[in-house]
Amino acid sequence: MAEIDRSCRGPVLLLAVTGAWWLVVASGLAELASIKLHAPGMLANCAWLTYGRVHPAAWNAFAYGFATPVGLGVAAWLMCRLAGACLLGGRTIALATLLWNAGLLLGVLGILGGDSTGLPTLELPTYASPSLFLAYLGIAVWVVLAFHQRRQAAVYVSEWYLLGGLFSFPWLYSAANLLAVFYPLRGVLQAATQAWYAHGLLTLWFTSLSLAVIFYLGPKLTGVPVPSRSLATFGFWTLALFGSLGGLTRYSGGPFPVWMTSLSVVAEVLTVVPVVAVGLNLVGVWRGQAATVKASPPLWFATAALVAFLVAGVLGALNALPSISRVTHFTLVTPALDLLNLQGMVALALLGAL
Repeated sequence: MAEIDRSCRGPVLLLAVTGAWWLVVASGLAELASIKLHAPGMLANCAWLTYGRVHPAAWNAFAYGFATPVGLGVAAWLMCRLAGACLLGGRTIALATLLWNAGLLLGVLGILGGDSTGLPTLELPTYASPSLFLAYLGIAVWVVLAFHQRRQAAVYVSEWYLLGGLFSFPWLYSAANLLAVFYPLRGVLQAATQAWYAHGLLTLWFTSLSLAVIFYLGPKLTGVPVPSRSLATFGFWTLALFGSLGGLTRYSGGPFPVWMTSLSVVAEVLTVVPVVAVGLNLVGVWRGQAATVKASPPLWFATAALVAFLVAGVLGALNALPSISRVTHFTLVTPALDLLNLQGMVALALLGAL
């Protein structure tokens, strides 16, 4: 195990340090955007710091600067430990990390300079996003290779979620950029693609990373195995099935074909199924472990991340119901749920792993 940790040390540390730097940047930009909501005259003469530019810059800095690189670093460390294999390609991962950060820096500056695409979650200019995609491949390939070199036939629950997330992100990112940015579809289909990506990024990429961490830290630090592998399998596949289909609930009532919005509502409501499955399974791990949790800082983060996942999952399913969405539509409810997922579940899970 010491040899495995040594192989991960350099690449994971580089991803974590750069991610921490972007977390500070994102927090500063988000604070500025929050202040400008109630003091719009602040720095009003500086076009680079208008709310319409600062807010998306903050989101991209957090999602692509902190959560994704740190998530990749955590994924590499977890995969190697669970597979019992050393991490190969350390220099390639380091170069890919530098490419990722250079592309993101160029993209965030482009957003602040007015070159945003105008599509939520896809705001990075066209001259920045390809470098992120290439850099991701330069890192993720080695993580998947570590799984391929595993020493035992059994596959742990955390490995399911890691692989699911690692294969989901390039599919989501490439398809959304091609169909919504580089060669945009006509009419409402461009907005439908953007909504599909925004929802899939949260459920299939970030949620998968977070659950991988929670399913690892809980049993590892409490000494209690996951009670039901069958229930874990059910939760994983139902999340994969329904996770990417609920995007159009964000544009409920918009000019979309009825079957598309109806499918999204049904899928989003049914995401409560994997939420309940994961919750019931992990309750068995946490039951009677109050003293252990109290003595273990990583478990504080994992516990808070799990609670955020459960609360956000239930509230998201309720918010998709037409009777409720008619009241919450065009309000800050949906952005608030996104923040609960990103800053409550994803950030806390990753910080616990670090």
